[in-house]
Amino acid sequence: MATISVGAAIGSGFGLIARRPVSVVAWGLLPILVQVAVLAIVAPAYLEMFSQLRSGASPVQAMAAPQMSQISGVVQLLNLGQLAISAVIYCAVFRAVLHPEKSSFAYLRAGAEEFFIGVLIFGGSIALFVALLVVMIPVVIIAAIIGVAAHGSAAATIILFPILFLVIMIALVVVGLRFVFVGPMIVADGKFHLFESWTMTRGHVGSLFLIGLGLFGVFLLFEIVLIAVFIGLGAGAIGMLGGLEAARTAFEQSPQAALMRILPLLAVYLVLMIPVSGCMIAIGGAPWAKAYQDLLPSAADTFA
Repeated sequence: MATISVGAAIGSGFGLIARRPVSVVAWGLLPILVQVAVLAIVAPAYLEMFSQLRSGASPVQAMAAPQMSQISGVVQLLNLGQLAISAVIYCAVFRAVLHPEKSSFAYLRAGAEEFFIGVLIFGGSIALFVALLVVMIPVVIIAAIIGVAAHGSAAATIILFPILFLVIMIALVVVGLRFVFVGPMIVADGKFHLFESWTMTRGHVGSLFLIGLGLFGVFLLFEIVLIAVFIGLGAGAIGMLGGLEAARTAFEQSPQAALMRILPLLAVYLVLMIPVSGCMIAIGGAPWAKAYQDLLPSAADTFA
């Protein structure tokens, strides 16, 4: 029986970074470009909102400004665009592992595989929201019944909620791991797959959980480094504006002028985030394709 190499799977993303650094940078560049586009569209409206707040308008009046309503539809379209970009990028990561010979254009494509995965991401997010809503309703009812049975004691409810929350989280993790091969399977043969992943992951949930746990540790280290960088850039921005009090005054008087003064630091942040984002995508996506590859029958097994 084929087995998953947990260590090789976790390290597969790092291997991609070493072998295909240009592709990794390209994967990081696309989402950053989308974020810049979103910022360019929403920033003027939010600056206008802050201007109205400074002039004495209430938060409700500021949020109801014409600029805010005008950008809402555009932002929704950009969110869909970001979803499509995510599907394209993760297909590229899976392709780099499963079809390393298809390296043109940094493994990026716009075809049936990307469409299938984009639809699944969109549908999965809706299904997750509905599932959480459906599950939480009986949880609240059960908690209320137990609270009444305990003569209104809050202790029973306080103890019950974390237990029920943990059970729900475990169930979601297990279900998520059973469907984790959907993307790699689609990229592997260009066909739509869904429940085949459930069958293929049977008996391997423990290994997949260890992969996820390892990635959690890696991303935790990434977050610590990013927070340190963000704090450093924030301190630099405050220094450029003349100190904390001067920075607060500058943003209160003219947010546009303050942003223009720290624009070089914002540019540095965006440039740094391109390779960082690409590395995180590679590290987070490649292990699942490698685990799927480990379970594929080898030529020796096929013709045995």
